[in-house]
Amino acid sequence: MNRLEVTDRFFERLRGVLPPGASPEPAPPGLRPAGVLVPLRSVDGEVSVVLARRTERVPHHKGQVCFPGGSRDPGDRDLLATALRESEEELGILPAEVNLLGAMEPVPTVTGFYIQPFVARIPDGARFLMNEFEMAEVFDAPLSHFTDFSRYRTAETTFLGKPYMVYFLDYGRLTIWGATARILHDLGELALRLPPAGKAAV
Repeated sequence: MNRLEVTDRFFERLRGVLPPGASPEPAPPGLRPAGVLVPLRSVDGEVSVVLARRTERVPHHKGQVCFPGGSRDPGDRDLLATALRESEEELGILPAEVNLLGAMEPVPTVTGFYIQPFVARIPDGARFLMNEFEMAEVFDAPLSHFTDFSRYRTAETTFLGKPYMVYFLDYGRLTIWGATARILHDLGELALRLPPAGKAAV
């Protein structure tokens, strides 16, 4: 089996364990619903995560590493529509090129958002057209970087009356933290729990 077949099977196994995401949970009172796309693709035969870094000009999360996405607009049909619209506006990812794999658990943030991540495969050769006001750069990072949990640092706080763990990890010169790091940690856990190829999820 060649490396491309291995990554193809990984994406299908991931689709098999993720809920389709048609009816994400409503946001708790006081939190603003948001949707982000978690774009994956195969780079040199390895599963890669597409990430971006925001500029210092945006109103929220200045300079932070992020996934494309944002707050739900009144005209968005649902949070998937939000994630697709924002991904096209921010990185030029066309909705027609997005192969939805499913939805992950929502992530509440101390900044007042309730983020619904949607995992998707995009074309391996996809090119990005960044919104230069919002995005400073876009880059690929191997998923294997995020399944190594020794890389993560944590800080505990209280949010919504419960203990809340904030994750941090470094990727090259960048520090990834907050909701993005939590989503990557959750994705890493999910990837390590996938059933072996050829076996159905329990």
